[in-house]
Amino acid sequence: MRVASATYLLLLVGVLGALDIAVYHTRAHDLRRQPSAWHELITHSLRGPTYAILFVVVPNFAAHGAWFVVMLALFVFDIAISLWDFAVERKSRMPMGGLPTGEYVLHSIIAMLFGAFVACYCIAGWPWLELETAWVRQPAVPTTVQALLAVMSIGVLWSGIADARAVVRLRRTVS
Repeated sequence: MRVASATYLLLLVGVLGALDIAVYHTRAHDLRRQPSAWHELITHSLRGPTYAILFVVVPNFAAHGAWFVVMLALFVFDIAISLWDFAVERKSRMPMGGLPTGEYVLHSIIAMLFGAFVACYCIAGWPWLELETAWVRQPAVPTTVQALLAVMSIGVLWSGIADARAVVRLRRTVS
């Protein structure tokens, strides 16, 4: 049951993250064209593949043994990316009028939901640590939710690749 709760929290994080990308990163600030956003785009390019993995693994598989430790490491990696993103974001957005209040609030909500997701996942998965290392197909939610998260994984991976391409393109303009 708790893996299902974790999955629904992850789905909510994904929906709010997509809203953040569409409204603030793309429409309001067009970050992929802003040289000042270079460091921020690096963090976003790392987040894309991280969430793509989460969107596929969490609703579909139980991470037994060492794979559970890998999942914990992925959570720590994402938290580190978030902290780095928060650290560079204000400076990145200064030339664009600063970080909008709505985006700041949205990031706060996403961070709290991600924390709740990690807590639910860890509580549910902690017994897996003692099992033989394996990925076990264990759907946590209905097929429609699995499919939605699979589509979201493609979208967030595409977004991360687009951010990485922008990093390479903008590198020439960053001093």
